[in-house]
Amino acid sequence: MAKHRQSFISKLYPQAAKLPLPVLYAIAYPIYLIGYYFVERQRNVIYSNLQNSFPDLSHDELKNLAKANFKTLVYTMVESIKTINLTEDEIRKRVHLKNPEVIEQFAKKNQSVMMLAAHHCNWEWMLAGCSLQLSFPIDVVYKPLHDLAVDEHMKKSRSRFDARPIPNKNALIEIMQRRKEVRGFAMVADQSPVRKEEKYWTTFLNQESSFAVGSQKIAHMTKYPTVFVGMRKLSLGHYEVYFELLGEAPYQKDGYKLTETYARALEKMILASPQDWMWSNRKWKRKRAIYD
Repeated sequence: MAKHRQSFISKLYPQAAKLPLPVLYAIAYPIYLIGYYFVERQRNVIYSNLQNSFPDLSHDELKNLAKANFKTLVYTMVESIKTINLTEDEIRKRVHLKNPEVIEQFAKKNQSVMMLAAHHCNWEWMLAGCSLQLSFPIDVVYKPLHDLAVDEHMKKSRSRFDARPIPNKNALIEIMQRRKEVRGFAMVADQSPVRKEEKYWTTFLNQESSFAVGSQKIAHMTKYPTVFVGMRKLSLGHYEVYFELLGEAPYQKDGYKLTETYARALEKMILASPQDWMWSNRKWKRKRAIYD
């Protein structure tokens, strides 16, 4: 059954990518309705995370926010499928870079940059927009998908405009190998770290939360400046990307200042439009008292 489902999804991706965006949006709406009302497990994860993060909201407010978030996830999914077939003009029209000078200043000095993003708005279009409009190529660290055909589709999509996907297990080696090149090394850094991975604990969205510290270690090792890459939704299918400097060498040797600064920038972005973050991410599945 699982193989049959994977085969169907593998065939669906390239075919769906050929459809116009208005058609994909029309398809997305009934998927959102069916998914929200019948995929109870996913809905419960979203609602629980929202409830713990916004304890002062009423049940109705949380329910409305959960519905808006589920809809955002579905629409982001269909937009991401379309990425591979978007023209350069379409990407420029749909993804606006607000203040690229924050990050371009380092490329002018022949410095590579660590770019820390999040599962907020449309991170696939963020990569496409930045790859096309910044003066340097971007390598994005990613976790390979189990479905090899879908994984291959996503790699092709993420490889546009001289970007190079790097499997997460090879990240440090490949980043070190490319130290003589001027590149942006992008990581989506808001996921929960794995159990045995070193982590940093802080209060985030009213909860004790853990963050992986791998990006901080790489920044310290390479002495690359680190920039937060945020995203705002302007309207359906239109986004604004902004850049915020988190830190640069010489970094503080002890502690987790860079990771904490990222957590605060991420929290500020989420609070500005909570419906646009991926609340289905089980970020709080592990508790400090048990696992740390």
